[in-house]
Amino acid sequence: MIEADYVIIGGGSAGCVLANRLSEDPNNQVVLLEAGGDGKGFWVDMPVGSVKLVGDERTDWIHKSEPDPTINGREIIWNAGKMLGGGGGVNGLVYIRGQRGDYDLWEKLGCEGWGFRDVLPYFMRGERWEGDGDFQSHGRTGTLAVTHQRTRGPVLSAFFESAKNAGFRYIEDPAAGDIDGVFHTLTNQEDGRRCSPARAFLEPVRKRPNLRVMTHVLVDRVLFEGRVATGVAARARDGRPLIVKARREVIVSGGATQSPAILMRSGIGPAAHLREHGIKVVADRAGVGQNLMEHPGIGLRWLIDLPSFNSQLRSRWRQGLAFLRYLAKRDGLMALSMTQAIAGAKTQPDLAEPDILLFFSSWVFDPTKPPLRPGKAAVFPLLKDPAAGMHSFVNRPHSRGEIRLRSAAPQDSPVIHPNLLGDERDVETLVRAGKAIERIFAAPGLAEHVVGRLSPVLGSDDEWRDFVRSTAGIGWHASGTCRMGGDADSVLDPRLRVRGVDRLRVVDASVMPTLTSANTNAPTMMIGERASAMILEDAHA
Repeated sequence: MIEADYVIIGGGSAGCVLANRLSEDPNNQVVLLEAGGDGKGFWVDMPVGSVKLVGDERTDWIHKSEPDPTINGREIIWNAGKMLGGGGGVNGLVYIRGQRGDYDLWEKLGCEGWGFRDVLPYFMRGERWEGDGDFQSHGRTGTLAVTHQRTRGPVLSAFFESAKNAGFRYIEDPAAGDIDGVFHTLTNQEDGRRCSPARAFLEPVRKRPNLRVMTHVLVDRVLFEGRVATGVAARARDGRPLIVKARREVIVSGGATQSPAILMRSGIGPAAHLREHGIKVVADRAGVGQNLMEHPGIGLRWLIDLPSFNSQLRSRWRQGLAFLRYLAKRDGLMALSMTQAIAGAKTQPDLAEPDILLFFSSWVFDPTKPPLRPGKAAVFPLLKDPAAGMHSFVNRPHSRGEIRLRSAAPQDSPVIHPNLLGDERDVETLVRAGKAIERIFAAPGLAEHVVGRLSPVLGSDDEWRDFVRSTAGIGWHASGTCRMGGDADSVLDPRLRVRGVDRLRVVDASVMPTLTSANTNAPTMMIGERASAMILEDAHA
């Protein structure tokens, strides 16, 4: 049996931060349990290596949703990072915090201490700003590298010209809470390598004698004495059972898919559902697994007469040259994020803040070809012709899905009901988003370089709605399934303590009451920072 003060379940974007901060005090014994591996290696370091990691059982959970009637009965491959660093080790490296109103809304919903003014210092705490500009909203002394996209070119210049002509203003620092305009992508990179949460927060402290990191450990459940969390039951890679006792707290950081499943296997969740699977009820909490949110999105693509990134890699020898350049200099095409620029937009004139984000890329894949890993990831071969495109998602979707247990066995994937477009308002927003993309590509800058259209020509709103329901996908931003709030029905209180039990918290994207207008990696690391401070404050109260 292993014993510690704090036991953290999950070494993802929040779990890595927690392990670092809680072990800063040498008197705190901390154990971090991770189902995947170390999150190291060449394909993790190289920014475009994520196409190799997604859909690989060693680095990806590869869940699959149930058929979703709101998107014409399609199943969604529900990829999620399975390694130290979690999604931050396999994602597109985009660093974006969202907008001020995201967090002020949390505060209005009863989450005291989570307004933008409260969370900004926790965004900055672990950051080391290496980009252009001396902005007050960035940290300088942390270990998480944040910088601008390193490689630019004529396609990106044409895009910014089009965006300006389409009415978008340029934003120097999107991290300050204003994303109503267009801006260069910020990324988590350092010297051309991915700066994952594991690299930023775990690697510098792995040798602390009071921190133990255990990989390839599959957690079954949280252990209780009455309603007090006392430890964790798990299995090592070889199947050997493990018991890890917690003297102070157990912290669940498994992500929005795994965290509610862990709570339910532990006896915390909808009582009738738990009994269906023979699980003893510790706390009847109907909200566990509910409020599932994702960013529903669509994309449009055009052929252009400028050299795009995918066309520069159209042959094996060009790919080889780019690969060699990356090995020698850590720059070039292999050091790029898949997203070169981002824009926030209001799709209706009466909106107070942007309701969509638009992502520009001259990495264009060919969905007419068989996927590289069928049934495991929606990753397709690169298109050989020069092309560019944009993807858009709904910032704060109205649709809500749910996570349920398939069985009481931890090796069985949860049942995922996305209900991705269950609210018609999200469909209408995506229709308007698609039209916004078309306006950008029709504006001077890109317009003169468009030589063909890869996406279907859509006319009526009904045609657009059909397109949205037949093509909409997710952003890999699952959130909300262990919602925090000031109301009694919330799973967590605003200090992320699980209601109805003691000494148990959840700290990851599942705590979000509403989605952020952003990729969720940066907000999740902030949640880890904010939670760490709360945990240490409560320990000394």
